[in-house]
Amino acid sequence: MAYSEPIENLIEASLLQQLHPVIMTALRNIYKEEYSQYGCERIISINERLTIKNTDHRARPVDAIHGAKYFEITIVVCRTDAENVELILKNDTATAQYYLSGYKIFSTK
Repeated sequence: MAYSEPIENLIEASLLQQLHPVIMTALRNIYKEEYSQYGCERIISINERLTIKNTDHRARPVDAIHGAKYFEITIVVCRTDAENVELILKNDTATAQYYLSGYKIFSTK
């Protein structure tokens, strides 16, 4: 089966689709608006990280705790108000769900 798009583009589109609810929640919280609009989203970096092992406490069998692997994904989205927003998402929680850990707003003018 031949793909019309490189597999990397399909993987990025798939991941952005899965992260859409997190992106929307982040923009709502940043801009204090009920309905956020954005476009031209793209992933600019994905970094694999390890949590610190906590030897003082008994380890629990949960994700991203006590030396487990997690990811930090940086996404840039374009806003209609001539601003771009860089969102830093992590999944280093017990449920491995992504959340906003930081952001930067910069003007495109």
